[in-house]
Amino acid sequence: MSNVELKKSLCFGCHSNCGVLVTVEDGKATKIEGDPQCPINQGKVCERVGFQLEWLDHPKRLNYPLKRIGARGSGKWQQITWDQACKEIGAELRRLADEYGPETVVFSHGTGRSDEWYISRFFNQYGSPNVAMGGAEMCWCPTYSIESATFGQFGATSTAPNTQCVVFWGRNPAQCGDFPEHWGYSQLFANNPDAKIIVVDPRCTEYAARADIWLRLRPGTDGALALGWMNVIINEELYNKEFVEKWTYGFDQLKEAVQAYTPEKVAEITWVPAEKIRAAARMYATIRPCFMPWGLPTDTIGRNMTQANRAKALLKALVGVNEMGQTYLAPPNAVRPLASMEMPDLLPVSQREKQLGADQFPMHSWPSYQMISDAQSRVFKHPYFLNQDATCTQNWSVVSQAIRTGKPYPVKGMICFASNPFSNLSNSNDLYECIKLLDLMVTHEYTMTPAAMLSDYVLPAAGWLERVQVWGTNGGGPAISGVALTGEAAIEPLYERRDNYAFWRSLAEGTFKKEEFEKYWPWKDSEEANDFMVEPLGVKSADTVGKPVFCPSPDKWHELTDPQTGELYGFGTPTGKVEIYSTILEKLFSEDEAIPYYEEPFESPVSTPELAAEYPLILTAGSRFMPYYHSEYRQVKGCRERYPDPYFQIHPETAANLGIGDGMWCWIETLRGKCLQRAKLDSGIMPQVISAQHGWWFPELPEEDPWLGGWFISNINMCTDNAVENCCKLSGVYNMKLAQCKVYKAAEAPFNTFTK
Repeated sequence: MSNVELKKSLCFGCHSNCGVLVTVEDGKATKIEGDPQCPINQGKVCERVGFQLEWLDHPKRLNYPLKRIGARGSGKWQQITWDQACKEIGAELRRLADEYGPETVVFSHGTGRSDEWYISRFFNQYGSPNVAMGGAEMCWCPTYSIESATFGQFGATSTAPNTQCVVFWGRNPAQCGDFPEHWGYSQLFANNPDAKIIVVDPRCTEYAARADIWLRLRPGTDGALALGWMNVIINEELYNKEFVEKWTYGFDQLKEAVQAYTPEKVAEITWVPAEKIRAAARMYATIRPCFMPWGLPTDTIGRNMTQANRAKALLKALVGVNEMGQTYLAPPNAVRPLASMEMPDLLPVSQREKQLGADQFPMHSWPSYQMISDAQSRVFKHPYFLNQDATCTQNWSVVSQAIRTGKPYPVKGMICFASNPFSNLSNSNDLYECIKLLDLMVTHEYTMTPAAMLSDYVLPAAGWLERVQVWGTNGGGPAISGVALTGEAAIEPLYERRDNYAFWRSLAEGTFKKEEFEKYWPWKDSEEANDFMVEPLGVKSADTVGKPVFCPSPDKWHELTDPQTGELYGFGTPTGKVEIYSTILEKLFSEDEAIPYYEEPFESPVSTPELAAEYPLILTAGSRFMPYYHSEYRQVKGCRERYPDPYFQIHPETAANLGIGDGMWCWIETLRGKCLQRAKLDSGIMPQVISAQHGWWFPELPEEDPWLGGWFISNINMCTDNAVENCCKLSGVYNMKLAQCKVYKAAEAPFNTFTK
């Protein structure tokens, strides 16, 4: 008779962590279904759940530690033990630190697999300030850092039954992979059919098709549009006067600045009619409560990124934050914040000052981190509340320079974790050449990605079915703060895979002296570490399997005044108010940067008309699509059969003028390079714009150089830019989104083209 168990786990088919029930028979996972008791998804699951069992033991999964024995990229490997791998890597890390300084090692990662405090902890102990590159610096974290400087924390949007208006600004939940969010909106609009929808997007997304107002803007002009909205809201006195007068700092300066952004002027910039701009601004400001969920595009547009995100944050401030159904600000809670687990005090000031790019782009640097943290500590009673790996990020453009030139110092080592950097770093040709120049490349991953194929050591990662997941312990993150909800491991890790904490702890054991290792890595496994994080709640992480513990309760909000003593807390900013005029940006830069403004993209019909003559179309790169998750699952049969090839959207008239038919293979070309994708004719996209998918590679192709899984064939980052001069001058975020391009028919399908 078989032994059957039912495990309550959290799915990581994407980062939503939906609650699932996993049937385990004699130690083998045999079935996955939604958990109706989970507060995240209430039993609803997306199509990704259907192939997770295949993915668990897929032939392409990594199972044992590997060491390169041939030339880099030759595909020749030796299977070794974890102990040997970590001792050898640790010895090499010590050599690099002795020869060049610990700052010579950088870190690259993708979308987080869990609360990844252990990464910063390792790098702080090692002595390198270069701890986050590849995901953090251009996905969510730019908004997180600028809203923390503005509100005193990330201004999470909160749906509620009374919500009357939703603004999807560069966000399409139907395809971005956050299924609980998409399901939540479906429920909201079903229960409240009169709720209004505003969509800001150059494409006709699922939500744009049903929107009350769809603003089809020119890509990269988001900052101008937000300033145009504020012009209408302020001049027509539609803002929340009580909140603005009592709880904001610098409103008069903003009022003066937005006068230059009349709807007519903004219409010229954005290509959105002035009356539509007025109508959207009025709807947003008067139909309350309203909220605006985070959207990726303004994090990735390069030059105007920080000020565009600031402008969107101030739109939230004008209608009022800390109001039910609008913008949620998390109160202090008893869960240990991730910042305390990162132990930033381990990194000396002398090493912090060596952070690559901090002198050029201080918004994502240790100085800004310290300013924001100091202001937060007054409210949250903790010296570090801000996540280090989300705000002290590296600029890939500057890292690339350091690898190539040795200036300001040599970069000789990289640790790559949960990442396929060919998909999340701009200018993939540059990345390929830079990896070849490194002394040490280490990858911890599920599969042999193109970056892993170029590594010296490749270590196998345990998937979500094989590891404990704790959701919501990040003390002020994008969901209700202070939630402890654990998903148990359904099975033990297969083969010799290790979870994320085990990887970093093993690496620490191989790198540091015994007493230093034991002092800073006292928890033998991730469950013990999770217990430490939730200990102030009076529970263990196992107590919260399927039973979330809220501290504080989900209906409690950030208190501006202590209800017992009457002490004024205000917001966690230097002024104690929402900073419309940013004192942090003023100190880091100048008065000119303290109020948002608009700047043209580095390439556009306006800023580079001579280039637009040869490259007439605007490329917007990186569109998401189900069922893939970034560059994952290209190996999975069910996914690949449904979506075998990459596509870009192009307007039918534009395609006809170029002699391109639906489904044709085409070259997309910019000044940086070119790639191949299929044309998808779509009348919902602007005629002057194409939208290309990201994440494409072909793991069925050979793993040795020059193929490396076909990283170059359909990868849109062959076309994107990482020149330092084109980065956001405040934060250093490089351009992942925009370029001027041309499109033309390919003579043959890609594999015929490249195998001749």
